[in-house]
Amino acid sequence: MKKILRIVLLEDDLFKNLVCKMEKVFGIRLPYENKKGRFISEGDTATYKVILVDRIDDLSDMLCDEHHTLDIHIDMDKSFNYEKYEEDVVKKLENGKIRWKYGIWTKMTDAEEYRKIYPVKRV
Repeated sequence: MKKILRIVLLEDDLFKNLVCKMEKVFGIRLPYENKKGRFISEGDTATYKVILVDRIDDLSDMLCDEHHTLDIHIDMDKSFNYEKYEEDVVKKLENGKIRWKYGIWTKMTDAEEYRKIYPVKRV
């Protein structure tokens, strides 16, 4: 089973420029292609898969999103630790100066609560 952390990005940049930023942030190659009207970039780190999704959809303006999204796909095991992955991803985004609004984990069951994370506010 996989858990997915979806992060809503606040980066107002072209997708190809955002791909370059994310490659530096995660230290991986993120080749992209147009899949059914939307650019999607994918790459693997040692611990999870990184998927960057463009906010623009070539098929229709009505299908476009307000923000780019970043999905972190993680293979789940019995000792799954949300905090470990959250700390790693948040630290990378912070060090790369990537602006984001929030992240939300997928639910595995209807009874499970959504888990949200937010950027650390600096004073």
